[in-house]
Amino acid sequence: MFSATESLISWLAAKGWRASTQPPAGKGEFVTVERTSAAVENLVDYPTFALQTWAPTEARAEEMALTIREQLLLGERPVGFHSITAENGPYPFWDEDTRMPRYQTVYACACQLVN
Repeated sequence: MFSATESLISWLAAKGWRASTQPPAGKGEFVTVERTSAAVENLVDYPTFALQTWAPTEARAEEMALTIREQLLLGERPVGFHSITAENGPYPFWDEDTRMPRYQTVYACACQLVN
């Protein structure tokens, strides 16, 4: 069974980013992947993802978001992804709970559900 979320997390990890669906314990740089909505039609999944970059400084969180955006839009796509569009962002998205700077970018995607 294909998971667009797992494909995206694996792609980020292969690019050297520490990524998961939840913030890890502790501080440091990492990326969270949140599937915010989706539609499915004719074996095509249309997920929307919010990617949040977390870092010790706001400048570094923004730099991470810009780098990932460039990698996603101009480089090789994650397995199963046919298209990726940056819907909005990156923009500052401060986290009150962790008191860490983060930036968020929202992507609309199209993924094939079967090979």
